[in-house]
Amino acid sequence: MIAADRSEAIQEAATLLGRLDPGRIAKDRADLSYQRFFVSKAALTGRKLDEIPMPAGTEIRILHVRRYDVDLVPSPDLMLEIGDRVGVLVPADQIAAARSHFGDTVKSAAEFSYVSVGFGMVLGVLLGLVPIPIPGVGTVSLGIGGGPLIVALILGRLRRTGPIAWVMPLPANIVLRNFGLTLFLATVGINSGQAFVTTVASQGPLLLIIGALVLLTTVSIVLGVGVYVLKLPYDDLLGVASGATGNPAILVYATRMAPTEWPDIGYAMIFPSATIVKVIAVQIIGLIALAG
Repeated sequence: MIAADRSEAIQEAATLLGRLDPGRIAKDRADLSYQRFFVSKAALTGRKLDEIPMPAGTEIRILHVRRYDVDLVPSPDLMLEIGDRVGVLVPADQIAAARSHFGDTVKSAAEFSYVSVGFGMVLGVLLGLVPIPIPGVGTVSLGIGGGPLIVALILGRLRRTGPIAWVMPLPANIVLRNFGLTLFLATVGINSGQAFVTTVASQGPLLLIIGALVLLTTVSIVLGVGVYVLKLPYDDLLGVASGATGNPAILVYATRMAPTEWPDIGYAMIFPSATIVKVIAVQIIGLIALAG
């Protein structure tokens, strides 16, 4: 039984081995059965497939991994995540042992570790308080915006440190993300509503127009370079443009325009660096203004 991410690879393998006979193994499950299980045990996450021990006395072969809306071909260095659905070949009398090994419950996909989240936030805040000397300007700090971002990038790369897993299941991530976005927009609206009306009434629509022009200029440059110079795919470009603006509400709209994982990936790649640059730039400009 062969799994590949390209149809050409299957044809090449068939030429070397013999001929294609789709579905033959799946039809006869007397000795070997194809099963799908949810990965719900934290001990299996953050580790490469070739490092995950299988139950003693079992013959389990992972052929397929479905991560939410994406199908993955398993490789030795692929790391499982909570909520993944693995397709395995297993002897019929060992199905129960295989199910117990992976957990096979979807409930864990909505749970996350408060220890890892809390510890990561504390490390991020502490890093944001560290002063960074800049010759000729003074000292700046990443603050509570840049510090947690850098720590999150580092911990996300590590994925696991001993018993602590730093990766949050996607369903829990989406719920927290949408809830946080709702609170963010509500807080901004409540705190800025009166000031917005007062400013527009006193200054006229000039500042509103300037703000719109600044945003449109940023987005136009990003889209123009992405389309005509870098030749980025549409869904990638939406994520990059959202990250450049630094507004999560734009990302939500982008994911509805292109319902794939790529806008989120593009946003995650651009947003941290863009935010850190903005934080440092604002502090440098403030220090220069005070010095002047």
